[in-house]
Amino acid sequence: TNAGLRLPRLRAAPTLQAGGLRLSMHARGAVSNLFVEAQPAFDAAQDEGEVELTMRAVGLNFRDVLNVLGEYPGDPGMPGADCAGVVCGSTDVQPVFAVGSPVFGFADAPLASVARGSANSLGPKPAALSFEEASTLPSTWSTVHVASQQASLFAGKRFMVQAAAGGVGQSAIE
Repeated sequence: TNAGLRLPRLRAAPTLQAGGLRLSMHARGAVSNLFVEAQPAFDAAQDEGEVELTMRAVGLNFRDVLNVLGEYPGDPGMPGADCAGVVCGSTDVQPVFAVGSPVFGFADAPLASVARGSANSLGPKPAALSFEEASTLPSTWSTVHVASQQASLFAGKRFMVQAAAGGVGQSAIE
């Protein structure tokens, strides 16, 4: 009676090789162009003030969606920038962050096991926030901070938030 009924089933994913992984894409234009691959070793030595991070969480935003779909003007690079992780290396003689420090902020192509970022664009992760929570903050709060500085906002001054439904708007209201 139900011989023609078919149901989707979960199946085991192929085993990935040991080592670091990263999310990459063949071309922009569709989410289906994304794939996971082995992360190659970094090509060049670290720049001064740059740290390596073991990634724990990456915050994605609408810009990343537009990037993957090929709708963002120019070449925005790899998706992602907002991240949270643990410092696993630095070439600075007196590094800003010690190895093992939990940090959050911006890094280059953080949709990977390990990423690099400038110590100037990272900060200590608040203990009250999980890595996932911290990774959602850099772009939204930085945008609000810069916009409020450019608008010369101060206590008692009024302003209007036109798009309060998204992350930036919610941060501005807060």
